Amino acid sequence: MDQKGDEVTAVEEVAPATSRRGPRSDGGAGKEQILEAATAQFGEHGYQATTIRKVAEAAGVDAKLVHYYFGTKENLFSTAIAETFRSRGFPNLLAERSTAGDGSPGTRYLLAVLTALEDPGMGPAFIGLVRGLGTHEESRRIFLRFVSEELIGRLAPQLGSDHPEVRVSLAGSQLLGLVIGRYVLKVPPLAGLSIGQVASTVGPTIDRYILGDLEWNSEPGGTP
Repeated sequence: MDQKGDEVTAVEEVAPATSRRGPRSDGGAGKEQILEAATAQFGEHGYQATTIRKVAEAAGVDAKLVHYYFGTKENLFSTAIAETFRSRGFPNLLAERSTAGDGSPGTRYLLAVLTALEDPGMGPAFIGLVRGLGTHEESRRIFLRFVSEELIGRLAPQLGSDHPEVRVSLAGSQLLGLVIGRYVLKVPPLAGLSIGQVASTVGPTIDRYILGDLEWNSEPGGTP
């Protein structure tokens, strides 16, 4: 093959989506299939042990295609947890005002979150991310992006209440402490409770942060 032909092949390998949109016509996986493979890899091996190469192999594509769609492993993981989060109806559960059905909005939300965390599909990878928050800068960035975009960014505008971003941050801090205590530190009394027990006990606290009447008395020189 001449030099010009080699150059054309190289361009096609690096930027396949420039000439083709959606799933590749050669039978390889498209963006959704890569994301599905990534979710499985992260869930099975955790964030730090998963590589772009392993994801590409699982999806049956060249690693360059994974980089083309998602850039870095950090962005791929962020996308995977965000899609998992949205597919389960988060954070819309917290925006619901109805207390009918299976408990309050906070209770239903915690029940759904804890069920997801104990799902082997993605839960272990997310818990591993939380475990690395204090020592792994990349984990901290991913988690902060997740909180900013998927919690504060999506939920706060739906609340229609005072100080919505502060409310979501407070609820998030409650949830993070719960996840650390139950799944990272594995505090015996808390770790031994059923998902339903935890949700029904802590749910009303989440309700108060999101929906309740909160006192916003400011400290001198500060604002709520």
